[in-house]
Amino acid sequence: MRQGYSKGEVIDYIWQYSRYHANLLIYCEEIAQKECGQGYASLIYLFSLAENIFKSKVEDYDSGFKNVLKKLKQKKCISDKEYDFLNNEETGIRRIRNLLAHANLSKYNILFLSEDKNLLYPLTEDETCNKLYNLFSDILFNLMLKCISTDLIVPISINLDELIDNIHIQIKEISAEKLLEYKGIDYQDIIGWSDLAEVNRYRLAENSQNVSVLTEIFKNLIKSE
Repeated sequence: MRQGYSKGEVIDYIWQYSRYHANLLIYCEEIAQKECGQGYASLIYLFSLAENIFKSKVEDYDSGFKNVLKKLKQKKCISDKEYDFLNNEETGIRRIRNLLAHANLSKYNILFLSEDKNLLYPLTEDETCNKLYNLFSDILFNLMLKCISTDLIVPISINLDELIDNIHIQIKEISAEKLLEYKGIDYQDIIGWSDLAEVNRYRLAENSQNVSVLTEIFKNLIKSE
């Protein structure tokens, strides 16, 4: 059993199933490879495309993503490990998809535990979405292929356990006050802060300049003079 196919191979196989979906996969990769910062767009596009293909497999376009994943598992289109990768309540694809679509992203950060357990990557940053796309896309491409492969002339066997086991991330929520602290700002110095709605606190914290960085810049400028 093969441990995954390249994205090009996946697209070639899916072309036999649906030219429409294959063209969308090509477009998804084109968005991801652009240099002008398309991480958020490519990640949302990838999740939406995967959901659409999964729904076509179970022939149910009306149910929510959670129920569609349950049906895929019941039909044995995906394994228990693949189901957990997609539906894990803490770090699954469905959780991240829901955050991107419905949450205040200023609250959430990603920890890539295999790199640095203390380095926070804000979900508001396009680079974070780029890293998530690079982390997830090979697996999701292959899961799409695995789900539709029974409709091909020659069914395909794929084992994605090793790829899934190599994913080590954590989602961490931080307060608006902590976000200001990271930028070298004491929220207690801001008049009326306690009267602001939570959404406005996050918005103002997100828009604030990083005082710590500016302080270091000015220190070096003064030294150079």
